[in-house]
Amino acid sequence: MSSSRVAVLAICLFSCCVACWAAADPLYEAQFVFDPAVESHGHVHASAIVECPNGDLRVVWYENGPQLPSPPYYDANKDKSDDVRIGGSRKPSGADAWEPPFVASDTFGTSDNNPTMVIDRQQQLWLFHATMLGAPRWTWGSSLLQYKVSRDYQKPGPPVWAAAGLLLPRPQGIGDVLDQVALRLQSPETRLRFGTSKAQADALLKRLRDWADDPMRQRLGWMPRVHPLVRSDGTLIVPLSNENFGIPMLAMTADGGQTWDYSKLVPALGLSQPTLVELPDGSMTAFFRNGDPQRRIQRSTSTDGGLTWAVPELTDRPHPGSGIEAVLLRNGHLALVYNGPLVYACPLV
Repeated sequence: MSSSRVAVLAICLFSCCVACWAAADPLYEAQFVFDPAVESHGHVHASAIVECPNGDLRVVWYENGPQLPSPPYYDANKDKSDDVRIGGSRKPSGADAWEPPFVASDTFGTSDNNPTMVIDRQQQLWLFHATMLGAPRWTWGSSLLQYKVSRDYQKPGPPVWAAAGLLLPRPQGIGDVLDQVALRLQSPETRLRFGTSKAQADALLKRLRDWADDPMRQRLGWMPRVHPLVRSDGTLIVPLSNENFGIPMLAMTADGGQTWDYSKLVPALGLSQPTLVELPDGSMTAFFRNGDPQRRIQRSTSTDGGLTWAVPELTDRPHPGSGIEAVLLRNGHLALVYNGPLVYACPLV
């Protein structure tokens, strides 16, 4: 199956799985957004879907557009080429088919990747995505984080963007996280778990400490992937992870993007793409994509609205290193969607 078919099928599958648990009667439906045998969008990847207040569905992904004249850079894997842009489509409420795809965002001459969307309490549509500045030599770690906001999106075609901006995090405490990880890696048992020697662990930590003094590596490389979360008090939270350090962090705005706050760093390495849920008691849980040799999803908790996080722990959920998403359903169950067994859902305890 082509990457196009995988991506367009996955976005529908996820939304329908969520609907089936929230509804009284089970429901399953799968549908292509576009037929890749009829129209090509190159490398189609990293889809995200939202339901609009009027019942419309909107979806975005990243894709290859028309190739630009020389000298822009083109990668054999396509997803890091200079023609990569954010595509999208709309399925009107009650409609049987998706509308023709459109370009949702395109930074000319560079690669736009990893889009995600959310609708806030003011019913504004937000699009977040990364833009690589350093391809081909420096790809994900050179990413700049962009966002766009629309109040006019419940109609055919692309949203009308009313505002746009950049997020340039200035993380605090990278050295502290490295110190904590170094302390844990003093244990031979911990090094054995990660399949690394003391010399390899020391070399990694030295490289990361050198990078921690580089403001470019600190402020670039922040990537979105899963859906942002609107906290119970209306604060919009964007889960992020840094491709240079493998450390997650949250970006938060309570005033529609005029100002941003950032959480403390999650105290671990090798984590990416956190997915968040806020539980009924006000605590928060994050699940992380990771490369742990034991191949299990990692989880952390926060009791202060996402400002600080506990050291992540392995869950019992199998994990091949691919993307995951967690959603709190209306019936109080937590749905965790990931590769392996399709879905695991259980009552909160």
